[in-house]
Amino acid sequence: MNILRALFLGFLSAIAQAQTSPVARNLVVHVDPGQDVVINLKGYSLTGQQLTYSITSLPAQGTLYQLSQVYSDYGYDPKKQIQPIATTPTIVTGSKFRVVFSRPYSMAPLDTKFAEFTYSVNDGTTTSQNGIITISQGASVMSSQFYFDSDGWSIVHNHNNNQPVFDATSRGALSYYIYGTDAVIRTDPTTGDDKWLWYFSAPPKFLGNQWYTYGGMLNFLLGSSEGDFSSINNPANSPLVILDCSTCNLNSGVRLAWAQSNSPQFAGATTAYSIPLIETAGWLMDPKNTLLPWTQPTQCQFVEVLTKLSGLSILGDFTKRYETVALDNVQFLHGPGQPIACY
Repeated sequence: MNILRALFLGFLSAIAQAQTSPVARNLVVHVDPGQDVVINLKGYSLTGQQLTYSITSLPAQGTLYQLSQVYSDYGYDPKKQIQPIATTPTIVTGSKFRVVFSRPYSMAPLDTKFAEFTYSVNDGTTTSQNGIITISQGASVMSSQFYFDSDGWSIVHNHNNNQPVFDATSRGALSYYIYGTDAVIRTDPTTGDDKWLWYFSAPPKFLGNQWYTYGGMLNFLLGSSEGDFSSINNPANSPLVILDCSTCNLNSGVRLAWAQSNSPQFAGATTAYSIPLIETAGWLMDPKNTLLPWTQPTQCQFVEVLTKLSGLSILGDFTKRYETVALDNVQFLHGPGQPIACY
């Protein structure tokens, strides 16, 4: 009994410490190729303590600098010191907890994040978990434009036909895209629907900690070259988009679904979709019990899925028979940032 009491008290102490620990906020910073940007790191203390900032990892691309003394004190150029930050951890010395990121000019894709580095804050007692600074050129922080190939996308639930076809041609709004075609039809004898629905499945670069997507958008194009879209499967039984997190809810897993009814109905013509990545937009959480209704996730449940994303699936199978459906221009657009309550 004493052991159980000690474990319980330790658990309460850990919760209390987590609730008062400082937070190093995650940020997305826009910078063009060949340009420098001054980054104001943003820590947060629930207890109002003064914070010390430290760079804890350096970007794999680009260079990070401390502010020059003249810029730190008076705001005059040059902004950065001559020598870059070369080791970690390094305490940030610039005023207002600022550093300079220098992005070289390169032909790297401009619609995908360019680099990341991390920092932490300390309130004199506790050091925060690392905050992530993501460098991109604009709102699109992760994308598949299919410039050269299928970019790692696959197809699931299509009877071993799990590789999409890359098409390096243009057809209307579709330009360099991937497509899939039904391999097998399994018809429900009661409803006439196709019971085996296939989805486009995102590659690893869209998975993991996609914190910046909260409050942002998932954009993509769908189009079809063949199929009878006058005879479609019941949309209520086939979500347009599925987000999976296998380790959420203490490793029990969480699945979120975006119903077709929340977006324009796909009828074969090339259609642009823009889906808000916020819990109040219409996302529903699988209760994992057929007797219970799907419910709206809480803010922090939604954030947890986005920060531990293990699957992103986009529907490709809409009709009761065979069809060919193409996918193009998939983008994660970042939002305003992760809520403080959900760090």
